[in-house]
Amino acid sequence: MKNNLPPTLPSFLFKEDKLPCKDSLINLNLILNGLNNDKKPYQIDYQMLLMSYSLWKGSNLDEFCYKQVLSYFLFNPKNDSEVAREALFIEIREFLTDL
Repeated sequence: MKNNLPPTLPSFLFKEDKLPCKDSLINLNLILNGLNNDKKPYQIDYQMLLMSYSLWKGSNLDEFCYKQVLSYFLFNPKNDSEVAREALFIEIREFLTDL
């Protein structure tokens, strides 16, 4: 990875310093590692993501990822959940970090 990770990454699963329930972590792992891309509760258009990132004027990658996730699920509320938001955030961040 090119950047050093902050001590704690932002997360949609943690609220007011509480630990997530075990089911959330199992579902997150299932979405990230067990489902085919067409079965996930979101679809990533990597070309559009790269264009958005190159046009974005901010400097914080986590902020960009957070805004992308919120924007995606504002337009696709049917599949919105804390676990789906977390999985999308992680996938976007990993993709952009590896550039």
